[in-house]
Amino acid sequence: MNIQTNSWRLSRRDVLRGIGASIALPMLDCMEASAGALPTSPPKRSVFLYIPNGVNTLTWQIEKAGTDFEFSEPLRSLERHRNEVTPLSGLHHPMVLGKHHNCDQVWLTGADVPRDGGAFRNSVSADQVIAEVQGMHTRYPSLEMAIEGHSLAWSRDGIQIPAERNVKTIFDRLFGVESGGEQAVRRRLARRGSILDAVLGDAQRVNQKLGTADRNKLDEYLTAVRQIEVRTERADAWLNVPRPQVSGALTSRFTQKMDSSQVQEYHRLFYDLMVLALRTDMTRVITCMICSESNGGAIPDIGISQTRHALSHHNGDPEQLRRLTQTDTFLVEQLSYFLDQLKAHEEDGGNLLDTTQVLWGSGMAYGHSHGNANLPTLYAGGKKLGAKHGQHVDYNLPVIGQYNVADANSHYRICGRPVDGNARLSNLLLTMQQRAGVETDRFQDSLGTISEIVA
Repeated sequence: MNIQTNSWRLSRRDVLRGIGASIALPMLDCMEASAGALPTSPPKRSVFLYIPNGVNTLTWQIEKAGTDFEFSEPLRSLERHRNEVTPLSGLHHPMVLGKHHNCDQVWLTGADVPRDGGAFRNSVSADQVIAEVQGMHTRYPSLEMAIEGHSLAWSRDGIQIPAERNVKTIFDRLFGVESGGEQAVRRRLARRGSILDAVLGDAQRVNQKLGTADRNKLDEYLTAVRQIEVRTERADAWLNVPRPQVSGALTSRFTQKMDSSQVQEYHRLFYDLMVLALRTDMTRVITCMICSESNGGAIPDIGISQTRHALSHHNGDPEQLRRLTQTDTFLVEQLSYFLDQLKAHEEDGGNLLDTTQVLWGSGMAYGHSHGNANLPTLYAGGKKLGAKHGQHVDYNLPVIGQYNVADANSHYRICGRPVDGNARLSNLLLTMQQRAGVETDRFQDSLGTISEIVA
């Protein structure tokens, strides 16, 4: 290699030709998971639901820990689920403190983000760690949805996995008929596989001629290609497995044209589709962003025309705070509806909620000043996964003694700076991973599991 003569340089043709030769792919666990060849196991389901911009922390805060707590005003619809829900106070992501950008993108990863909101390298999200285990048993390892905004899911290479926002598209993907029939789909997949074989070839030879930075970029690219290859193999294997039959009434409901300004009905359509996907075992892992961080969250149904972001910057205005509480209440009521639907479906001596753990929360607590300690966090369901509920787990009270939300500034400080530095959201994500069958004792900056929510 001669630097001065540039003989080390590779033309685009060289790179493409090099990539097109052969490379020995590692046999991944998920590649071994052909449909129908896996032993059945009890379903362990996980759902992650995100709201943006935090909450009105003054009305949100539950002031007593333990089992003898009272739900605060926005949370009262959860009273009927008291024995299936655990509110947690005091959790935070240490590497995100004081940084108001990208809270949604690292909610399930806990990765470090730049203060200016610029580009950064994310890490794998908790849902995808679970999908690597539970996704082996289902047609789709995970389902990424967004009522508004974008995906919460990130691959092991820190690549965001796209989310779908159209209910009809999601429904057709899950339960629709393959265009052209099975054989046509199989031919398309075979063509895709041939192209991938060509693209992946001889990358080793090309890699040896690249500098470190270019090699890293090529590795990222090849990883993405390998992921497509894995998905192609899975799709081919599952072609032999009939999709669940769905009634005409359900098909009509999920394929009708919806008015997104009817927010309650629109949200519940998403929740109903999640329930359908779970109870038909099309997937066991779902993420869904409920509102966009930047410009979503208006709720005309209840007379709220402002975005959630605008409401979060309330500047202490009582009317703005009242409206923010009103939207908090609305969003929790939709969560309660979701839990109702999961409980309504009975299976194997229990119900769907017993095998489904649900995390609902935000990467921001006090939106006005971008405080992201004391994150609003609700953990529900999963009793058959070993989860335990019925108490308020609070990491602030052992230190502060009692809350005083009448002193707003004092409470806002709790929402901006952790009271207990060990109270990490990653501890909860690790706990959920273990409940979902992931054999690991660490996730991101976790310090251990949360024993209070484990039976």
